[in-house]
Amino acid sequence: MLHFLFIDPSTGKGDAFFEMMADFVRRHSGDSATTEQFIQVANEHFARTPIARKYQLMDLNWFFRQWVYEAYLPSYRMVYSTQSQPDGAVVIQGNVYQENAPDDWFMPLPLLFEFDKNQWVAVTVTAYGPERPFQIKLPKKPRKVELDPDLWVLSEKTETKRK
Repeated sequence: MLHFLFIDPSTGKGDAFFEMMADFVRRHSGDSATTEQFIQVANEHFARTPIARKYQLMDLNWFFRQWVYEAYLPSYRMVYSTQSQPDGAVVIQGNVYQENAPDDWFMPLPLLFEFDKNQWVAVTVTAYGPERPFQIKLPKKPRKVELDPDLWVLSEKTETKRK
């Protein structure tokens, strides 16, 4: 999940994660390191990632509080509909539902749109609380829409449904 948070969703590149890990190893090579020291290095690198910038996140303290120091296993469900636009574009709108987690549980989730000819667009939507609306405009109608298709985010269950 941490690797996912360092990925550039638009390209799928995860170089920032490996740079952060290499920096952590350099700083603590030959020494033991604490969880807090790892969090410090991860926080420094995370602030520059596309996901951090998109959601105005300054650090990963929320992530470590939820996934390391608390014990919940959420389920995620996305229900969406499509609306054709006069210009040929499509608006995808719906809700992301999060169950089995506290109301203040926050998690960016990968969302993949597949088109014909092996084309795709990857974005993120957020789960925050039991229900969170979203709306995304695409240049054309996707062939397939899937929430977290590569299972980056730990969950009891993740599903995508069209209205």
